[in-house]
Amino acid sequence: MMKQWIGVDCRVVMGAFLLLLFAAVGCAPIATAPGQYRLLVVDAESREPLSGVVVMLHAFPASPDAPDPNAVHVKGNDQGEVLAPRYHEGPVLWQVQAPGYIEQRMSSTKGGVPARYAALADEKYDGVIPLYRLPEPKLIVLLDDAYTGPLTINLHPAPGFAYRTVGEISKVFAPVGAEASFVQGVSGERTFTTTASREGQVDVTVTPLLFDIQTHQLQVVDESGALPYRDIADAENSGRGVWGVVTEDDKLLHEQIRLFIGSRDAYLEFLQTRP
Repeated sequence: MMKQWIGVDCRVVMGAFLLLLFAAVGCAPIATAPGQYRLLVVDAESREPLSGVVVMLHAFPASPDAPDPNAVHVKGNDQGEVLAPRYHEGPVLWQVQAPGYIEQRMSSTKGGVPARYAALADEKYDGVIPLYRLPEPKLIVLLDDAYTGPLTINLHPAPGFAYRTVGEISKVFAPVGAEASFVQGVSGERTFTTTASREGQVDVTVTPLLFDIQTHQLQVVDESGALPYRDIADAENSGRGVWGVVTEDDKLLHEQIRLFIGSRDAYLEFLQTRP
């Protein structure tokens, strides 16, 4: 599809040739059509627009791992602008990619713009998509090697962010205003270390960079080194390790990451007594 945009200072229509010339060089924002959303994709820390963006929309129950062959693919222009169609009335998973940046997957309801993006909307854009530059972040939790029991990581929103209710039951982690800073620590920092209390409690202030971490990005370390993640179905590897995984439900519903440290027997005993 031909890119459609006109120069900001082009106040006089100068004929079809000039219009096509401006379209080729891209001197202003693309225009929306009915049923489309205009979004801006930016570097989360610098807020500079990103080029080379691709947005894929997967209607439930499709996903990036089990895609619908008719999933929508939209490319952004050189100014980081994307026109995304409202092509489905139900839940949609947005998969956003840009060269050198961490892929982001964000869900929306009723075919709309994900709440985190819509929170940054203004008179020009229906939403803003902040992406973090690679590498992926890592959260290291230091733990006493004598500790056995639940490990609870409490996720406290950084200034400018909050847990917000969307619809009747859905909950999201999103900025509460355009002034929210997406910088975690200092710009470009990707490795973060914290220490658990004697009761296995950890408090972490999070921007989306750390809030979005997955299991492989969370490492628990005691004096023996990094503890392996264990699978309860694997009875042969039942020694001290990390039990459980990082889930979106824990992060959004409980505002925590909940794991267990110890042997398989200790974990099974804990599951029987957990409220």
